[in-house]
Amino acid sequence: MQILSGLRLWVTRPSQQAAGLIGLLHAAGADAISLPLLEIAPPADPAPLSTALANIEQFDLAVFISPSALDAVFEQLKQPWPVGLAVAVVGPGSEKRARELGIQDVICPALQFDSEGLLQEPRMQVLQGKKLVLFRGNGGRELLPNALQERGALLTLITAYQRQPPCFDLARLTMELATGCNGIVISSSEAAQHLFHLAGGEARQALQSRLYFVPHPRIAETLSALGAKQIELTDAGDSGILRGICQHFTNPRQESK
Repeated sequence: MQILSGLRLWVTRPSQQAAGLIGLLHAAGADAISLPLLEIAPPADPAPLSTALANIEQFDLAVFISPSALDAVFEQLKQPWPVGLAVAVVGPGSEKRARELGIQDVICPALQFDSEGLLQEPRMQVLQGKKLVLFRGNGGRELLPNALQERGALLTLITAYQRQPPCFDLARLTMELATGCNGIVISSSEAAQHLFHLAGGEARQALQSRLYFVPHPRIAETLSALGAKQIELTDAGDSGILRGICQHFTNPRQESK
């Protein structure tokens, strides 16, 4: 028997990043619904990205903040990735995507999958005078770029893509809630904020009573501040999220954390 048979789960990642997790959930028997809470679009000004990629060989290290950053860069890259240029990423999803794109030398945290975890990696310690390029979306935390500059890196910050609010409206959200939802996967704090901003009144109350699966404590804190009562923290990456969902439904706890 498939372990998640009969369960209806929302996957709220951008559509470009949802297929892998949806496939795993389907294989486990779940009815996995793609309901993107963020849309990925080209940067408002593409010139800095084009310039950085035309001169990519000048850098000593490239940092990618997400799989979306990797996809955005490789969509615009006109030449093969330099063989000797290492890449640093913050989590297993980005590491997997980097290797799929043919990058051989990838620095990724071993345990803590965020900016703080990446900064603990041995190869991220001695950066004085090194030329780094960091590809990210619009906005976001400044902890990583600030820390890299404090360590002496000559940092070029590039907005490789921009995140936009979801395309669906309150009517679609209300319909999906009425159809049924046994759990919602939220992969970023920004996505959680979009979801609750979209809802009002009864829909917001319904969302506050739903069960959420999140791969990072910071997302759990955001959801809790928005009024969510049931939050399960999973491991990072598609397999980690799947494992957390399966563990919950085979051995549910009395209280979610």
